[in-house]
Amino acid sequence: MKRVFSLLVIFVLMAGTFLFAQSYKGTTIRVLVWDDALTVAVESMIDEFEKETGIDVIFERLPSGSILEKTAVSISQNRTDYDLVSIDEPFVPQFGDLFIPYSQWPQGKVYPKIDLERDLIPGVPEGSYWDGSYRGLPINGNVYVWMTRKDIVNNEQYKKEFQEKYGYELDIPQNFDQLLEMSEFLSNKGIYGFAPFTKSAEGATAEAILMFESYGTKVLEQVGEHDFEVVLDREKAIEALNMYKALCEFAPPGWQDMGHSERIAAFNQGKVFSMFQWPAIIPDHENPDQSLVSGRIYYSAPPAGPVRRAPVRGTWMLGIPKASKNKEAAAEFAYWWSSYEAGKELVKVGLTPARTDLLLDPKFIEQKPYFVGIFNSMRYSVSRPRFERYAEVSDVIKVNWLAGVTGRVTPETAIDNMIKGIDEVLGRYGY
Repeated sequence: MKRVFSLLVIFVLMAGTFLFAQSYKGTTIRVLVWDDALTVAVESMIDEFEKETGIDVIFERLPSGSILEKTAVSISQNRTDYDLVSIDEPFVPQFGDLFIPYSQWPQGKVYPKIDLERDLIPGVPEGSYWDGSYRGLPINGNVYVWMTRKDIVNNEQYKKEFQEKYGYELDIPQNFDQLLEMSEFLSNKGIYGFAPFTKSAEGATAEAILMFESYGTKVLEQVGEHDFEVVLDREKAIEALNMYKALCEFAPPGWQDMGHSERIAAFNQGKVFSMFQWPAIIPDHENPDQSLVSGRIYYSAPPAGPVRRAPVRGTWMLGIPKASKNKEAAAEFAYWWSSYEAGKELVKVGLTPARTDLLLDPKFIEQKPYFVGIFNSMRYSVSRPRFERYAEVSDVIKVNWLAGVTGRVTPETAIDNMIKGIDEVLGRYGY
């Protein structure tokens, strides 16, 4: 009897799924996403989603830098070329009002709606938050992770010498003062203590925010409902910039123009002790065919400044335009992408999970030890300035930060020019 009942339950569930799928039959959705190995993998699995739901998916991948331009010309309050769009966290304020709040997303008929607070890593949902509501579904757990060479901190001779000189244990640096002292010590061993990001790119802005927040100051804040002001504390910002400059004295040659490729190469060649990395790049460091330090890396939250740890967050969210005529089908696709079943396959090809049950799954941690570092970093995560014209603010921060770090101007001048430049951006838009 029990067996008959169990078979009946299974039949009812399968029949329900089939009927729901039939309700979507003939529906086509257009999805706009960034282009990388992960989204290629998602695309390869779409056939499964289409069979389960009856929804046809037109999946368009673009370089991340082109997504903003495409979104700007393709979506408005009254019309849209897409039913689901991926947005990088700093640009949620720019486009957020074009998307329906997540609280208004429909329940899934085939896949359950994701509970942002219960299902996702603490800190991740904030990436989609703007103007009083979550504007979409965060799809990855992207945040700064700190990497420290395990073989160096476990070197008994180094530990003995360091203890004798500095009075504490050589280990994962817990604050920037420790990182500076460890870098100084290792410079006599032919090891560079730190690898900065100094290319004229968004990564330089992220480094500035990491340091400013660690030293207790934000850059920009909303005042009331419709105004913003620069809140960068000049003295704290100068102190943060000076620390970064000091760390750069122990960086590899050519540090004044280091981007992702240069940093990856230096660390993989065993030249660098400790630095930050984005999760999507970490597999390059753990690939034994590419890295001399594979399997010899600790992953943690970044060192703290005088006030706090401040790993910079950079999640992507999926948003449903208000003008979409296929909101239920678009939500269904997002729920499928965010499901445990789809996620466990996507992890194999590079997904940085937003789901807690994926990120802390012991079998995945065994394969990808940096997942624990992501979880710990996300607890302290900070955002870049939340402002509709973020790209212009970022450009001001980047240009002046790099000018100060590389010595083209004094730290004092760099911060003064940064404050002035951001004020000018606000003024251009009536703030």
